[in-house]
Amino acid sequence: MSYYAPFPFELQQVEYVKLYFYLEPSDYFDLPALGLLQLRRELLQALKSLISIDEDNSSRKLKQLFHPPLPHDPVLLRQVQKPSPALVISPDTSQYGLIAPKQRICLPVLFIGSGINLIDPFIGLLQQLGKQGLWHGTGQYVLEGVEAEDGSGLKSMLWFNGKQKTPLNPPVCRLSWWLEQQRSPDSSVQLEIITPLRLLHQGRPLFRAGFAKIFPFLLRRISSLMAGHAGVELTFVPSQLISLSKQVKEIENNLQWKDWRTLNAEPSEQNLGGLMGTLSVDADDVSELLWVLQLGSFFNFGKGAPYGAGQYRLIYS
Repeated sequence: MSYYAPFPFELQQVEYVKLYFYLEPSDYFDLPALGLLQLRRELLQALKSLISIDEDNSSRKLKQLFHPPLPHDPVLLRQVQKPSPALVISPDTSQYGLIAPKQRICLPVLFIGSGINLIDPFIGLLQQLGKQGLWHGTGQYVLEGVEAEDGSGLKSMLWFNGKQKTPLNPPVCRLSWWLEQQRSPDSSVQLEIITPLRLLHQGRPLFRAGFAKIFPFLLRRISSLMAGHAGVELTFVPSQLISLSKQVKEIENNLQWKDWRTLNAEPSEQNLGGLMGTLSVDADDVSELLWVLQLGSFFNFGKGAPYGAGQYRLIYS
């Protein structure tokens, strides 16, 4: 298996941990479509409850996980406009409707760089969320299992039947090694956006977008995560990559805006949505940009990316 194009060598310094948390509901509850994309509110409520019980060191660290500070290094600071959490939750949005007791819900979570040290406190937060409920006070659950995945895709159980193996020691992987395991496309690359992608330009959402429009958002997302949580400045010239993205041939663009929930705000309700569908581009045209697309499929992008919005997968042909 060979990699299609080089990537910045600094990615060899970036570490991550990929975990799957298995939640076992204790009673019936209704979970709306895309409800698992709205876990930010529930997680912050659970964190508030933990802090009220005992504001220990782990609770303070968890606050930094969700509200990270800006980097002190002025070089890295240029890469970070607004710090994003050092984790990426990518829930399976096919799980919705009436959820039955013991019907396991899988919650994949990626911990990046500094976020790796917060895995144990995050497990405590998930246990607190289980007492509170996944959806507006319903959906109480038990954390039934924790599974780890290494860079080759091999999985191993760290926690089973609610019982933790001691110590919890997930494999820490290098991002560069993960990239080296990825396939090379033949003739085309298709981005299949599977959760709403909400991109804001000058404060307004993009209702239509092609490759050249979305690429800068991807690049900024990756640069910000690397600078903010891995202490790494990627040595590339953004303007050169953005210029290359404008030359990429689009084979087919089926991205469409879809409303997915209503924001209740005064004086009126506001529909929130995002782009979904597929976008196919020429493989040769994206050869030097492929690492960006692949990392984007790992990190999500756009508004709400840390909590599952802007998920996409790459399909090669």
